[in-house]
Amino acid sequence: MQTEDIARYLAGHPEFFDQHPHLLTDLRLTHPFDDRTVSIAERQILNLREKHNLLEFKLAELIKFGEENDAISEKMHRLTLVLMSVRDSATLLQALTLNLHEDFGIPHVALRVWQREGEGIEYAAVSEAVKNWATDHTAPLCGTLAMEEMNDWFSTPGHLRSYVCIPLRGDQAIGVLVLASEDPQRFYPQMGTLYLQRLGELLAATLLRV
Repeated sequence: MQTEDIARYLAGHPEFFDQHPHLLTDLRLTHPFDDRTVSIAERQILNLREKHNLLEFKLAELIKFGEENDAISEKMHRLTLVLMSVRDSATLLQALTLNLHEDFGIPHVALRVWQREGEGIEYAAVSEAVKNWATDHTAPLCGTLAMEEMNDWFSTPGHLRSYVCIPLRGDQAIGVLVLASEDPQRFYPQMGTLYLQRLGELLAATLLRV
């Protein structure tokens, strides 16, 4: 008899251990975590305990993610209120930078807009390559710079190690927002971009308004 035959027999005869209850304690199985042996009943308890611990871990992980999302949602709400209160482009970059720094802990922010003229640094000229990138992309790029020239938008580019490039769009591309950090793990390619996408949409709507 092959082991597969035994497995099929037991699967097809669930009453087997009811008829031979002593086997539940007499048969010995290897303990999953050390070299000693345990009964079938004990092994089942260990399996159930392991599954319980795994479920507890997953539940704690879900609760943690939920709390983190709630915190980010609250911060996005505050940022929305701040941008709604902005009445001119002269104060927009200052308000945006302050909020991102204090609420989100983002140390470096650079904004470039080319749909209209202005006197602030955010209206400084950019290359056609940057404009084309913003036109061709709708989602944020995390981890690296989309264009090397974006590095020049920061006052201390040599210390920066990770970035997020967010195209700003209305009916067409109107600008780019770049977030940067000295921490190489702060922004990475696999990170979620839902709130970054919403940040770009919110900022683009504000720019078009003011």
